[in-house]
Amino acid sequence: MQQNLAVMAGQAAAASAAADLAVEAFADGLRRLPIAAAKARAGEAAGIAAAMAHQIHGAIGFTYEHRLHFFTKRLWSWRDEYGNEAEWNRLLGRHLAHAGASRLWAEIILLGAAE
Repeated sequence: MQQNLAVMAGQAAAASAAADLAVEAFADGLRRLPIAAAKARAGEAAGIAAAMAHQIHGAIGFTYEHRLHFFTKRLWSWRDEYGNEAEWNRLLGRHLAHAGASRLWAEIILLGAAE
């Protein structure tokens, strides 16, 4: 159980960092690639943490009597709003592939840097 809680804390930290990245990209004039990376990473973190929360609760969270299912249903719904992780990762992958091997690291660095 401790390991699952530690993983969930790591996922929460990753989602928080992703949200910070998206806010900065929005403030910098709606830079799409960092926002795409943030949406994909936050969605991934939400999925992992929700699955672990249900494991920790012995799947009782799927029953109507437990409130956990209200939170996870909303998380699962949110993950698909405005495109799921696969769609945003595909956009990032196409951009990075188009940039080429010689520009790969520079492009990755630019995702997190203010322009």
